[in-house]
Amino acid sequence: MNQLFEILEEVQNTSMECVLATIIQVKGSAYLREGTSMLIKKDGTFTGIISAGCLETDLLHHSQRIFESKKAETIVYNMENNEDLDWGVSTGCNGILYILLEYVDHKLKENLLCINDTITKGKDSIYQRVLSNEWNLSESYFSPEDSFKDESLRYSQTSNYVFTQKFSPKPRLIIFGAGADAHPVVSLASQTGFSVTVCDWRESLCNEHNIPEADKYIIGFPKEIEKQISFKKDDYVIMMTHNFQRDKEILSFVKDESLFYLGILGSRKRTASLFDDEIPKNIHAPIGLSIGAVGPYEIAVSIIAELIHIKTRKTGQ
Repeated sequence: MNQLFEILEEVQNTSMECVLATIIQVKGSAYLREGTSMLIKKDGTFTGIISAGCLETDLLHHSQRIFESKKAETIVYNMENNEDLDWGVSTGCNGILYILLEYVDHKLKENLLCINDTITKGKDSIYQRVLSNEWNLSESYFSPEDSFKDESLRYSQTSNYVFTQKFSPKPRLIIFGAGADAHPVVSLASQTGFSVTVCDWRESLCNEHNIPEADKYIIGFPKEIEKQISFKKDDYVIMMTHNFQRDKEILSFVKDESLFYLGILGSRKRTASLFDDEIPKNIHAPIGLSIGAVGPYEIAVSIIAELIHIKTRKTGQ
């Protein structure tokens, strides 16, 4: 998904002809799975990756044919045979990849912009490609999820394959605390696909100059911030203010929210003191995976690793 956001931004901003490459099926092992996309521009530059670097150059070559024909085509890479010197050695995968190359015409660009607009508004969207028995693209459909109707049964009588993708907004990470150790957490979270909101009562810290990679800044004391945030069940929340009283105030309105993740920086003893009792089971404390992290950057790695672990475990990815 993180690559997708970069691709959607590039589609919106470029006037150059483009080809969209998407993995639509994998048989066996592969470096990246179905739904992974890369955008190839007419000048040979591209956004996103399809593999660990072994397929991109060849896809650039195939894309030239798509620029000329302006018709979609499915390329099949069979990397199961280790005796194949081109694809079977040191590729990091031993499967069969089906990659759909689509010329970004007016209709596809319009669909991609609609996807971008929908997820920017915080809603999911569905995009379907219908392919023939020969893996040729015959139809494509875009729909916001709340108005989507699964018509794949109708397609199944006239096609061999329907590739359906669900696009979701970036998961929101809300960080309470804008101290020095918040910066690497925000940076890593932003790079790994989170939309980050930073909250703090100190205006000199909670700003774009101090923490440039956040998407939103909320300045105020906890009770003031409470009035400005509407929590959602898929939100991630981290408390790292290093101020015991502020943490207690934040917990007064956060602890009973139905959140995807709530973690508190600090020792278990300190966190237990915040509750005047045992730490509730839904609270992650100490925050981060236990990797022996030392210093703000290693601690940030452990925190983001835990968020990714929780995300993939709960969503079944």
